[in-house]
Amino acid sequence: MRKILLIGLPNVGKSTIFDRLITNKVRIGSYPGSAVTVRRGDLSVNGDDVEIIDIPGVCNLFFNEDNEKVARNIIIDEKPELLVQICDGKNLNRSLVLTSQLAELAVPLVLVINMVDEASQKGVKVKRHKLEEMLGTPVIETIASEGVGVPMLISAFNKGQRPRHPSKLPATLVAAVTELLGLISTDVYREREKLALAVFSLAGDHATSLWAQQKIGIHDNETAGQIIKNTTQTFNRPLGLVVSRANDLWAEALYAESVYLSPVTSTPLLNKIGDMALTPISGTIILAAIIALLYFIVGKFTAGIVVDFLTNDFFNLMVSPHLKKAVAIIPYAFLQELIVGEYGLYTMAVVPVFGLLLPILTVFFFTFGFIEDSGYIPRLSILLDRIFRKIGLNGKAVLPMILGFSCVTMATISTRVLDNKRERFIAIFLLSLGIPCSAKLSVILAILAQVSFAAFLVVFGVVFFLTVATGIILNKLMPVEISHFLMEIPPIRIPSLKNVLAKTYYRSLLFLQEAVPLFIISALGLFFADKIGLLAIIENLLSPIISAFLGLPPKFAESLIMGFIRGEAGVALLKKMVDVGAMNHVQLVVAMVVTILFIPCVTNFMLIIKEQGMQKALAIIVAVTTCAILTGGFLNFFFRWATITF
Repeated sequence: MRKILLIGLPNVGKSTIFDRLITNKVRIGSYPGSAVTVRRGDLSVNGDDVEIIDIPGVCNLFFNEDNEKVARNIIIDEKPELLVQICDGKNLNRSLVLTSQLAELAVPLVLVINMVDEASQKGVKVKRHKLEEMLGTPVIETIASEGVGVPMLISAFNKGQRPRHPSKLPATLVAAVTELLGLISTDVYREREKLALAVFSLAGDHATSLWAQQKIGIHDNETAGQIIKNTTQTFNRPLGLVVSRANDLWAEALYAESVYLSPVTSTPLLNKIGDMALTPISGTIILAAIIALLYFIVGKFTAGIVVDFLTNDFFNLMVSPHLKKAVAIIPYAFLQELIVGEYGLYTMAVVPVFGLLLPILTVFFFTFGFIEDSGYIPRLSILLDRIFRKIGLNGKAVLPMILGFSCVTMATISTRVLDNKRERFIAIFLLSLGIPCSAKLSVILAILAQVSFAAFLVVFGVVFFLTVATGIILNKLMPVEISHFLMEIPPIRIPSLKNVLAKTYYRSLLFLQEAVPLFIISALGLFFADKIGLLAIIENLLSPIISAFLGLPPKFAESLIMGFIRGEAGVALLKKMVDVGAMNHVQLVVAMVVTILFIPCVTNFMLIIKEQGMQKALAIIVAVTTCAILTGGFLNFFFRWATITF
């Protein structure tokens, strides 16, 4: 099977193009020996099966960062027949530096200029045919978010060519590469892999150079060592800088010949809004407006109207009576309870999923997708960069945190984009502590919207304060590693309704695929635990904490158990307790805070172990659980002392 590798700088649209290309099931996994996630999928081109490989963004193949190491290993060991480099049309000069490095590897290349619509809005025009002529490779223009240009890209897979004009290295370096090639005796690699490894042996940093020398068996070769030493002494600076400068000059020449800028004479309203989102005062107002919008759309409208209709009018008044009559025909009381009892499949799985979670999540996904597609989130990263530095992170961490409101498990994976282990640990800790996933968050918004806005402010105010305070403490306790934050800011745009609807559909479908089996398992677990008396035992054991310290009903233990299995399942059970009057509003606020701060679901817990190791994972879980219980207890006693009601 042919292999095609998608490669490019971060945030240029590789994953979007990958999703547009793949027709079969996507395979996701960490690359062996690393924490880098690699996605693979299959595509049929003219009757031939092709494997498309999508890797995280890389900046410089000669660096020894995780993403760059994986890119090099795939290029050398998996021997892809074609590299498809994705570029951001607005910032083509940065991508062409990577193009110049790829040109050294002698691998057939197709260059994709993505986001040409946004480039045009900024007055950037690319002379595609000129660039194609200079490179000697196909150049395709795309708007990946809309699928524009993707068919042309597929047709170019059989037209990839080695770039005609690789960057002009100094003659001394070229001679050294040729000499090293003459020393390679292994037959494992083709000539182009040998050429690439020879270049890496000379021009990479120490770790990259050592890796390349070991690959081609010249690590202990005295002649090779002398060649590298002599070449290094010829220049008064590291060879990596020599190669980088040559690549930069070649990229600058390409850019100057193939790109022209047209003046933007006026600033549209959307651009003004985009500028306002970056300034502290107006940006904060916009952020507050978005939060309020989520509260009213998801909480007031969806929970107050849609969910109320589905749970009360549809399921309770229309479906339940007929279902109970049908179930009554079954001669076994045990099976009747299993279907429609207090912990039955209908009560604990069907109604919560389709009457509560699915409508709330669908609206949440649509609203979040609208915000996501507008280009606002990168501006939020810039706006919050200064605040995030107080908690040991930078604006780059805003993206995992925002993703956490969609899925904390995926957000934990996305912390791999952060620059060092310290930042990844802090981000994962804060995600586990104070970021509820979309399923949990949307139900929480729905419940609080039926109480009062004051309850909403208290719950999220307490969680926000604890999250920031914890970040500040971790920042003080852990050694500082300086990291830089660079991010491209796309223009503010009116979201594509087609794209937002597509995202909403796929996210909702994915939720159903994951949630329905787990809700069935959870319902069965609670049903049998109730039958054998295990639930009563658990409630009695936890009673000193839940009833005496937190001031909550013993059944709150069931919500915590369900929440560990699946986050929104616990909140759904909590809403059921609210609906039947098992909690007053004060207890509800305490329960909500504890629920948000409580340990993440089992899936995320297992991922934390994988990302941080067992010792750090247990430390995070113990700290988060302790914080949840102590905070809930403090609020319980404070509300009683101050006679606060909501």
